[in-house]
Amino acid sequence: MPNPPWITIAIPSYNRAPLLERAVRSVLAQSDSGWELWIVDDQSTDGAWELAQAATQWSPGIHAERNTENLGLSGNFRRAATKGRAPYVLLLAADDYLEPTFLDKVHAVVATDPELALVSGRRVQHRPGKRGNRYYATPLCGRFEAGQTIARALAHGNLYGLYSSVVVRRDALESIGGVPADNPWAGDFEAWVNIAARYPIYFAPSALAFQHLGQDTQTARFLATGRLVAYEWKTLRRLLSDESVTVHLSPKDQQAAERRIVALWWSVNLYRLLRGGPCPPLSSQRPAVHAAFVPTVLTLMKLWYNRLRLTY
Repeated sequence: MPNPPWITIAIPSYNRAPLLERAVRSVLAQSDSGWELWIVDDQSTDGAWELAQAATQWSPGIHAERNTENLGLSGNFRRAATKGRAPYVLLLAADDYLEPTFLDKVHAVVATDPELALVSGRRVQHRPGKRGNRYYATPLCGRFEAGQTIARALAHGNLYGLYSSVVVRRDALESIGGVPADNPWAGDFEAWVNIAARYPIYFAPSALAFQHLGQDTQTARFLATGRLVAYEWKTLRRLLSDESVTVHLSPKDQQAAERRIVALWWSVNLYRLLRGGPCPPLSSQRPAVHAAFVPTVLTLMKLWYNRLRLTY
């Protein structure tokens, strides 16, 4: 009798038929076979659902399910995270894919340290039409106790990784209420901070997950319009109102996080002003505006850089 899977890989799918097969094939190519795969289709109209049904014939460990209605990005990721029965979960975006030894390297970590609630791999940005992939440096490496990474994450951004490069313990994800239901573009950051505030985590930079970033992706469009920064701003405000997160912050850490909120707010406002559009209100609890001038300029420069990089 085969051993039960140690990890559930869930692929939330919507109109990514040209790339869905690559994601599924990358799971089939894993050197560690202790997985089950669920493809959750969100009412695709481009043939992705038919491909998901066909994929169930490729391996007995592949399952496909279709939502009765379109749930949207957050809703589909949230639903996909509930599928399967394995103690660990990986949410693999339909246009991303895994390096063949990804699961092997993560399994080696969690098998020796079952207390870990999150293992972060290294994100590699796959850029069609560009000169090579972009390998993101992992800022941290090794094991960290609950709360040790919170100050750095709130001051500098998502250092844990995207959904596709992070493996989480199922019970830990359920303890924070699962994937955020109303945060389509920074939900991963919000979930990982909440888990890192409560449980020990691990950074494994040798485990590689490839993020597709072509001009046809929603991520690319959101990068170019600044909406990703807007969602990060909202997420930071929400996290700083959570006592289970802020308990790990010193007054200096709190000020650094608040400066980032102001920097993001000014960046979004300036960006929208230049492009034409409404500006969100700034929280009443904020540090002096001048303290956020430099990070504001840097964030705005990054926004324009992303826009130019995706345009030319």
